[in-house]
Amino acid sequence: MKGINFKLFNDQTFSDCFINFVGHEECSPGHRFGPAIRPCYIIHFILSGKGKFFCSDVEYDLGENQAFLIEPSAMTFYQADFEDPWHYLWVAFKGDKAVEIMKRIGISSDNPILTGNREKIIAITEAILDTDSSGFKEELKRQSLLYEFLSDICPDTMYSESLSQSTELRNNNYLVRAVEFIQNNFYNQIGVTDVSSHLGISRNYLFTLFKNAMGHSPSEYLTYCKLNRACHMLDDSALSVENVAYSCGYDSLSVFSKAFKHKYGLTPSVYRKLKYENDKMSDLEFNRFIKNMDKKAKNSPDF
Repeated sequence: MKGINFKLFNDQTFSDCFINFVGHEECSPGHRFGPAIRPCYIIHFILSGKGKFFCSDVEYDLGENQAFLIEPSAMTFYQADFEDPWHYLWVAFKGDKAVEIMKRIGISSDNPILTGNREKIIAITEAILDTDSSGFKEELKRQSLLYEFLSDICPDTMYSESLSQSTELRNNNYLVRAVEFIQNNFYNQIGVTDVSSHLGISRNYLFTLFKNAMGHSPSEYLTYCKLNRACHMLDDSALSVENVAYSCGYDSLSVFSKAFKHKYGLTPSVYRKLKYENDKMSDLEFNRFIKNMDKKAKNSPDF
């Protein structure tokens, strides 16, 4: 992906949710857009560099592998860094069900920062750019790619539902800020103390907020973010297991392997090997396969 490239579409067969435009750009230093209001949802994913995003009177400093959401009718402003300007891609969409879809994913102007699988997002965006407006077949392909894109940015159901539906989370500024801080910094080897210090509250109060709203401790949520990202990286990157560990916020391979095995019942290396050998399985089939392997592991001292 070099320079600037984008395409506009006029798809309206699938009125529930459809693509408006898609593209990518290597921005010049200080390149800015807004303040402005856009008529559709736009998700920008940062491939490299950094910049600032302003939304709902909050300023976000963002960099590589982070993404930000622009909602319809929301006043936003964003600007590339002057020394290390960002290169980002974007996907814009709207539709009758778009509001409901984004609500269920759990991102909005109040919680606009997200992450996704870099390689998959690039591949999906390139595939959309490769389509044209020649007929219904191309529109069908584009529609499937849009839902694949939304699926990739959607958090695990365990947390997306609790985050979007929890009244306490929406109404508690400390909790919102804690979740955002963890999502944006879990790979920087932060701990629960870093989160509470960032908010200026005690660890005990932070623990109570999480347990009441989400049913999980802040430590459990932090581990979830790390290991969820680790699974994606083990699936889709050529990084060594040690590099995956450091990329997901662990300070050593042994600590990462212990946490991974505690959650999934097998080591990261075994997980990657099994995933590679069973790459044609659906996620559901693979999860069932892993559970069966876990049962065998408990009965085998050599596993």
